[in-house]
Amino acid sequence: MQIAQILDELKQQDNFRILRSLKHEGKYVVYNGQKLLNLAGNDYLNLSNEKVLKQDFLTHLKEFEFSSSSSRSLSGNYAIFDEFESFLEAKLGKKILHFNNGYALNVSCLQALASIKNTLFLADKQVHASIIDGLRLGGAKFIRFKHNDIKHLQSLAQKHYKEFENIIIISEALFSMDGDFAPIKEFINLKKEFKNIKIYIDEAHSIGCFSDDGLGYVKFLGLEKEVDFLVFTFGKAIASMGACMISNEKDFFINKARAFIYSTAIAPINVAWTLHVFKHLHKFNTQRKKLLELSAWFKNALASKGAVLGEAYVISFILGQNALASKISKKLLENGIFAPAIKEPTVAKNTARIRFSLHAGLVKKDLEKVLEVL
Repeated sequence: MQIAQILDELKQQDNFRILRSLKHEGKYVVYNGQKLLNLAGNDYLNLSNEKVLKQDFLTHLKEFEFSSSSSRSLSGNYAIFDEFESFLEAKLGKKILHFNNGYALNVSCLQALASIKNTLFLADKQVHASIIDGLRLGGAKFIRFKHNDIKHLQSLAQKHYKEFENIIIISEALFSMDGDFAPIKEFINLKKEFKNIKIYIDEAHSIGCFSDDGLGYVKFLGLEKEVDFLVFTFGKAIASMGACMISNEKDFFINKARAFIYSTAIAPINVAWTLHVFKHLHKFNTQRKKLLELSAWFKNALASKGAVLGEAYVISFILGQNALASKISKKLLENGIFAPAIKEPTVAKNTARIRFSLHAGLVKKDLEKVLEVL
């Protein structure tokens, strides 16, 4: 076996991953006895530290199981799943199907869609690994278009629309690495131009943080009825776990999404917490406003230090080489800031970076220290 050789090569490339044992204390983590400001999480609204929200949930919690002990297709479809799905269906006007997590959802839903004959997928170059894995597992015919390049996408649609019965455009609403927004309005214009186009949008990093109800960037734009497949994940700004597919094809995914069929369903108590958060999302406009204002200030200040990417609260400081990104991350760590380097292959070659994931629990003073270290 070549395992040792593979690991040695990763170490030589400064790309060897480790797991750190962390203790969480509010906006800090404790690592090796050192208290560090955590800028590596995705709890964008800081809801995991909303004590009133959590206490209200526990106060009104009925008896819920800590395991479903079965897939939903068998005996694991507890009433709370239907309650959660019905709640979101009333808000979004489309059917909802709950999954255990976003990775499982994307892999199995795209694998299922790939089984539809004569279908072409056009995926943004920077979509999440789970999307690419789903397309590959499904043996899909897919082409990756240049990141957020609507002209390239249009040329591909023009070239292939007569050849395929269905074309599905895949993108994220807010991208997890470059922190920029997809041109969703332009996708919809293409859908109107080419009648066989459908749109698949992953809202993993935008759910919770936009519009007065927090129901994602697509709804903020008023375009939720135009997007055929919309994905919410709950492990980031919702401060929970799980994910859901929003579409009019619920029965198709119940029958064809393998991760849904063959996985023990997530614990009912987790679904109850997710529903509780969604019922209170409209109360966190102050946090949403603060997050966007703080992010704009930090991005502008950080730009004086070098190349910066990000249009919202995911802000990347571009350093190029893996070794340099690791060096800067270590320097930040030594000064009480936890912001691990993001390196190839997670991002493209020569774009290694420090990605700062901001949240509503931060203040300017926290981020001023980052600027001082840099």
